[in-house]
Amino acid sequence: MFTNMEIYDPWEKRGESGMKERKTLKEKVVEGIYRDVEEGFYKPNDIINEGEIIERYAMSKSPVREALIELCKDGVLKSIPRVGYQVVQISLKEILDLLEVRIDLETANLRRLAPRLTEKDMEELRQLDTITKDNDVRTVTIHWDRNTDFHLKLCQLGGNVYLCGVIETALRKSCQYVAQYFQEAWNKNAESNSFYHKAVIEALEQEDTEKAIEMLRKDILNVKQQIQENYFFNPSFRDGVR
Repeated sequence: MFTNMEIYDPWEKRGESGMKERKTLKEKVVEGIYRDVEEGFYKPNDIINEGEIIERYAMSKSPVREALIELCKDGVLKSIPRVGYQVVQISLKEILDLLEVRIDLETANLRRLAPRLTEKDMEELRQLDTITKDNDVRTVTIHWDRNTDFHLKLCQLGGNVYLCGVIETALRKSCQYVAQYFQEAWNKNAESNSFYHKAVIEALEQEDTEKAIEMLRKDILNVKQQIQENYFFNPSFRDGVR
């Protein structure tokens, strides 16, 4: 339990002052559907409709329709006239392309950020690493949320709002391959999935920027390697990802 600790919410809306802002109804629906896809409640190729979402999230038609349009733009859903909205199945190539973009952007951000990190910044990163290690309920969704927290915190500390927006979009998109891939791989690779965050922090504490960048790169490559291993050696996974 972390009742006395403020947990960094990666999708939390904040103003320029850093204060929390109230989410709109549309944003709540968008976040809820992302979460349902991530947790596997909605599976690839499932068909959902406006009425179902209105009932599930207890929202009126207008914010639900706006949310569904946004999710179609994000490539999470596909509108099928007179049928509903299909949950898009992410392809292997799209997964790997997304990870390559993340490596390029996140390592560039860390290179600029590292020399100006303060002790307060480092303590925030240590706190996120502690949350990851201390959480006994080792579900895929919790793990991925903590992973997202860490990567977005690094981005946030970099101070480039445009870069942060791109990385946030990439991490949101990642929820699709979490549902399709991480459900099976998490138990087998739990320890390696959290090792690199600690290594990044230790390198930053030692003011070894190049090592920190390399550990961050390996952290993202670790996901790529696990996906490729499952694709080539697990027929059931290969049948689900094209």
